Amino acid sequence: MASKNNEEKRARNRTIPVTSAVTIGANNLRTSQIECANNNPSFVANYVENKLQEFTFIVCGAPRTGKSTLINAIIGRELAATSPGPVPITQESTCYELNGTFPEIIDRQTSERYVDAQQFRINIWDTKGIKTWNSSIVDIIRQKNPMCVILCASPGSFADDEFIRGLISECVHFNIFIALVCTNQWNGCDDKRKAVMQDFHDLLKSYNQNIYEENGIYYYGNIGLAAMVNSVEYINRRLDVEKPKSGIGTLLFGIMKSLNSDKLLGWCYTLMENDGFWSQMQTEIQDFFAGQFIYGKSMLWSLSRGRTWFQN
Repeated sequence: MASKNNEEKRARNRTIPVTSAVTIGANNLRTSQIECANNNPSFVANYVENKLQEFTFIVCGAPRTGKSTLINAIIGRELAATSPGPVPITQESTCYELNGTFPEIIDRQTSERYVDAQQFRINIWDTKGIKTWNSSIVDIIRQKNPMCVILCASPGSFADDEFIRGLISECVHFNIFIALVCTNQWNGCDDKRKAVMQDFHDLLKSYNQNIYEENGIYYYGNIGLAAMVNSVEYINRRLDVEKPKSGIGTLLFGIMKSLNSDKLLGWCYTLMENDGFWSQMQTEIQDFFAGQFIYGKSMLWSLSRGRTWFQN
């Protein structure tokens, strides 16, 4: 059975050339833009087009849980300020802007432009460390409709359960995916890491009982996931311990495959410069898009195929 599935995957990869997927995806995107412009007043069409290119995600949690470091690991470069010291670096909630351009798509044979270059903006909220209920994060969720909310906890540093429960409730109510992430996973003993993950499980299972595990990520239906990561290499000279960066690729892919198509586009934009992710998770990404989207059906297909294929 496994052999048959592998043969089907290889056949699918052979029969879906990148150029065809990009061309069809680009045509569909352009058709949608034209239909939007033709069927709405200009100010509505312009507003929709602009809003579709602006996305938000939120990272929150207790102080000193590596929120800013995780943000940098997600986007693949240094954007948020970080510090190895004991004093929290993010004293007030900060919104970082990640601006970029999805390049124009041109037929190499005819030189015809199918899609103009698309400007996009990712708003990344790096919130101040909090342990108890704080309405400021909920206000951001209600106002910005983020792609997802990522809550960080680490062994020995954990937000109050009531705060997390209230945060999950808000996300469930507004249909926003939430990722509960045990950061700094190597900092502390195994029992402490397990305790954090057990707390996550107890919190999420009350909202969704459809639970399964894949590659170390625990999924709770379509509402959220729980994972452990170390955003950077962990080195403890006193104990002579060195651990590699771990869990980031599977976390980012777990969020990717859990988002609906509109938010998924924004997540792909967010990860565009993270070459390590697209290279590490290449097979999983291609299989996901092949299974979720009909061949050449959308811009998302084009983005994922082009981004992973051209790693080589």
